[in-house]
Amino acid sequence: MKPVIDALANCLLVFAVRAGPIAWVIIWIGAAGLATLTHLAFLVAWPDHFIHEDSSAYLYGAQSILTGQYVADAGNRPYGVAFLLVLLSRLFTPNILVFVAAQHAMSIITAILIATTVRFSGAPRIFSLLAFLLVAIYPRTIHYDNTIGAETPSVFLMSLAAFIASGIVFRKWPPFLSAAGIGLSLGAMMVCRSASIGSAVVVLLWLTAFLNTRRARRLGILALAASITTVVYFAPTTVNRLIGKSSAANENLAVMSFLVGYSADFDHGVHLDRKAQARAFVNAKRAADGPNGWADTDKYQWPLEAVAHMRKPNESKADFESVVRDIFFETLTSPSTLWRHLSRHFVREIFFLLFDGSFVAFRVSSPQGYEFFVHREPFPIFGSPTGLKHGQLIYDNYSPPQALRWLLPSAGKLQSYLDALFSLGYAPRGNPTPLCCGVTVSSEYDFHAGSIRWLSTATLILLILLLAGEVAGRSEWLPPLPRNLVAGGALMILLGLVNAAVPAFLVYGLHRYGYYVTPLLAGATSVLGAVLFDRMRLVAGNLRRRNCAMRILVKH
Repeated sequence: MKPVIDALANCLLVFAVRAGPIAWVIIWIGAAGLATLTHLAFLVAWPDHFIHEDSSAYLYGAQSILTGQYVADAGNRPYGVAFLLVLLSRLFTPNILVFVAAQHAMSIITAILIATTVRFSGAPRIFSLLAFLLVAIYPRTIHYDNTIGAETPSVFLMSLAAFIASGIVFRKWPPFLSAAGIGLSLGAMMVCRSASIGSAVVVLLWLTAFLNTRRARRLGILALAASITTVVYFAPTTVNRLIGKSSAANENLAVMSFLVGYSADFDHGVHLDRKAQARAFVNAKRAADGPNGWADTDKYQWPLEAVAHMRKPNESKADFESVVRDIFFETLTSPSTLWRHLSRHFVREIFFLLFDGSFVAFRVSSPQGYEFFVHREPFPIFGSPTGLKHGQLIYDNYSPPQALRWLLPSAGKLQSYLDALFSLGYAPRGNPTPLCCGVTVSSEYDFHAGSIRWLSTATLILLILLLAGEVAGRSEWLPPLPRNLVAGGALMILLGLVNAAVPAFLVYGLHRYGYYVTPLLAGATSVLGAVLFDRMRLVAGNLRRRNCAMRILVKH
């Protein structure tokens, strides 16, 4: 009988070893399917709401390139998103539905890249899966995936660069070929969003710090990645000069205006005559600014009006921008004004952004309001407005093959499934959405803080644990944390913080900027789970060894 039992036990062990990978493949297929259906549910619910206040610049740029008007129109800037739209138009068709579908696909791929980076750092599979789900089905992320903008492409490219960098550090990928991939990704990211330069610096410095190779080789890899990043970033400007396109307008004046209005010294320093023209307005606005920030985005933008007060009649834009630039750099280089900006504006706004601490940070505009922009600026070349209604995409384009109708749902049933999924925290409503067992979740359209505050809390805990673990490991009080988990956690934390810090410092904590932060916070949260699991396993192993020692002593 014993040989039979042993043989059965061996068979079960072999089955478990072989079934494990198969089970994880099935789980991942299910997770990817859930993410795809969630994004599809949002797309079919809002099939004609793809343009917000910033989308038209990208669409207009793409239209001018496709129609051959790019060089002649001096107002067109070399937007990276416009180049992406042109590429999609050439590969598929110039249709806004194609553009938005591509953004949804990039968002899901971003979730896969973040999850893979977490896995490369040594986290167990379950925490890699957690990272994927936190990134892929977060309501605010899906909301902005459904509108034309720089958010989805730039975060995708940043995640791609971080993924390749983790492959060099953790999996020993070919360093110079991978460095070229990092450079291309970071350069394209900065073309899409120049404010992402902080993310590029973090990835390159992280690669330098954690790459285990000779110093000369490490510097060579860094130099290659940085050089390609620079070349790609300046390529559009270079091409413009070669084709004779005049310099287009930029957003420098608007960006500088916020810091000048919020924190410049209007009683001393340069251009006092200009400052005197806006002094009363600025003092009144600063006096009305409370600890909870302003009630809406329009009120947050009062520095634009303040700076406009300083402009002289008939003054050229270049001359006026030079004046604002002088005040901007004076504010940055004067200790008193810099401290004022950091202590009274930056700290507050980065808290608002990471913890949904203000109205403009936690409440996203309902897609219903985008109808105004869709009809104000139509783009017939891209099929916008689409004229589609809720659910029409499914009924017009989905029909299961005859041979698979026993397996696949009908169009009506599929739409009902999508509607049910859409109701779980994605549909606009005034109060948090109840899920189950008394648990509720913000839809990002209500007047309650969203899930980003929990991700930020977990990231803060991870930061404390990594610092404490480093101190304890160096002091030999406790075994050090796994090096790869420390490196992966540091990458997620640094990227998340720099993506929050740049808009909080230059502008304010607008809800849209949370898009750039959330995937990294989700990755950090998953690494936190892996770190806690590692420490629990260490404690369990110590207890097991102690119990074994006690049993040996009792026997003797």
